Amino acid sequence: PGTRSHVSMAVIFIYKVVLAVEMLILAGLGILSLLNIESALQNIINRELIVRAGGALFDIWSEPPIQPIFKVFVFNVTNHEAWLAGNGSVKLAVQEIGPLVYRETWWKTNVVVRSDGQVSYDLVKRFELVPELSSVSPDTVVIIPNIPFFSGAARMAGQDMLTIWGFQSAMEMFESKMFIQRTMEEVLWGYEEPLVVGATMVLPEDEIKVPGHFGLLAGRNLTSEGEYTIWGGGGPGGLGDLGKVTAWKGQTRFHAWSTKECNAVSGGEGSQFPPGITKQSKPSIFVSAMCRPIHLSFVKEKQVQGVQTFMFEPDQQVFNYSAPANQCYCVPPANCTDSGVFYVAPCKFGAPLVVSWPHFLDAPYHAQRISGLKPNEDSHRFHILIQPVMGMGLSASVRLQLNLDMMQVHNLPPFDSLPVRRLLLPVIWFDNTIQEPPETLLVLLKDALALPATLARGAGSLFSALILIQGSIYLLFTRTDRQTDSIGLSHQNSDF
Repeated sequence: PGTRSHVSMAVIFIYKVVLAVEMLILAGLGILSLLNIESALQNIINRELIVRAGGALFDIWSEPPIQPIFKVFVFNVTNHEAWLAGNGSVKLAVQEIGPLVYRETWWKTNVVVRSDGQVSYDLVKRFELVPELSSVSPDTVVIIPNIPFFSGAARMAGQDMLTIWGFQSAMEMFESKMFIQRTMEEVLWGYEEPLVVGATMVLPEDEIKVPGHFGLLAGRNLTSEGEYTIWGGGGPGGLGDLGKVTAWKGQTRFHAWSTKECNAVSGGEGSQFPPGITKQSKPSIFVSAMCRPIHLSFVKEKQVQGVQTFMFEPDQQVFNYSAPANQCYCVPPANCTDSGVFYVAPCKFGAPLVVSWPHFLDAPYHAQRISGLKPNEDSHRFHILIQPVMGMGLSASVRLQLNLDMMQVHNLPPFDSLPVRRLLLPVIWFDNTIQEPPETLLVLLKDALALPATLARGAGSLFSALILIQGSIYLLFTRTDRQTDSIGLSHQNSDF
């Protein structure tokens, strides 16, 4: 009996040691699970963001379940005759007309997923008029500057006399005027313009979408603006490069700016950013119409139907030519002392066009030179809401204004007698808004965001239960050990 009790005590001791070690291991694993499993599970979910045929989110990526609202405002010039006759004593006045509202549908075609992780596609957009949301009719008549006329004049600067004579002859033949009357629909979707009929001296062929017609969106309904190539998240840079544009229309660089860096096609595609966005992140959006990216900065946190997002706005220096990062864009005819505007002529084959925020927000010098403008932070500021964990853009208001750079042109009537040497005249501004994603996408996103934490808590509970079970067994052996000690002591007492 004595021998058996000693053996039992040794076995129990060994079991106690093993159980103690197991409890320590389980406790350590439990702590590690709480610290790491949520991150690991989120990484697994984030890998589903990689653009690949058959992927969990491929259908949503290729046919976004959203219908952006596209609002158009045109600036009606109300005193052009008085301005032309005023020798600079009269301020040009405009009246905002709109919005004319369209609903957009987007889908990607010609999708090619490459072996190196890049993805190419064409983004097609359909515009459908929404009369019930519009405050004006497409037939509303406005007075605007004759953009092809001014574009042709700008392209005459530095040309030989024969070319200038040819342009003057065309002006006289077609009786071209500096200001014209057109309907809102014509301004957008095109009207017959004799100056653009085979006349690349007025506009380059790449800018003439409908032969013989000119419109700011002519030929862009149900068409692609050009093939995009992006990193799909499966390349050498992994998810850190997700959504970054590497080429547009098959080209990886422009020939518009003064440095290699600024000519590189770069920036995000705008709807998907790398996961793990922080408040210090500086995401950017590639804008093909400007041949450059727009860099963004964090503004504030905001909830979208219970989902946390970060609001980003364009960096305050993005249209400031004196900022070091923007000096490469200082290419004639840009006014390189300017701020709040961006001259896109080098990107648009010399067309005298300038981009700004609506109503010259952040460009007070230009705003005070035109009568009728009322810049407003809430109505005219560009912003985007990004879900930081997964990098998804959930809501946005992309607001941009197109202006005409009206300049005197030496020895070219009537442009040599403009009342001012140079003036930026607002023509139109756009508000392209995604108010919030559809409910189905929100539910999917909420589930994806909640799953890692839920599973981590479940794993933590499982480890806690295992520790409790092991602890109970340990206590049971401890109790048995004490009972064995008591029995052994009784046997010893009986021997005396």
